Amino acid sequence: MTQMNFEQMSDKELLAYVRTHPQDTEAFHKYMDRLSDRPGVLCTTDEEADAEMLRRVNQQAS
Repeated sequence: MTQMNFEQMSDKELLAYVRTHPQDTEAFHKYMDRLSDRPGVLCTTDEEADAEMLRRVNQQAS
């Protein structure tokens, strides 16, 4: 098996790889590390994104 270079993959490519290779724990951990290194709020639904946007707009208006 060829060793994958996760560092050279974009986030989108790595996510696609993780989805198609769920047994690859190294890839999963690398993707999770990338997500946890990002600042800010992770919104996983449209409702969460809308709520976060409203929170930020209201915060700026204050």
